[in-house]
Amino acid sequence: MSEFTAKKLKEARMKAGFTQDEAADLMKTTKRAISQIEADKRALSADELAQFSRIYNVDVRELLFVEFSEGAADNSELSSNGRIS
Repeated sequence: MSEFTAKKLKEARMKAGFTQDEAADLMKTTKRAISQIEADKRALSADELAQFSRIYNVDVRELLFVEFSEGAADNSELSSNGRIS
């Protein structure tokens, strides 16, 4: 996992209004694990990344890619099939 993804996970959690304890309960893990993930001290599986995406209601690409994250603010460019027009 990258420092970028760790930072975006923390931002997404806070934006969703969850504490680390609440996120841990939803992920069926510990607060310590959430803290380590957000500090880029623990590896993250693809399944965990997908679960965070679902819980925080963010596109997984926003958590992974700088380019997608920067463009996510203007979703008006996306067509109904999800492609940039």
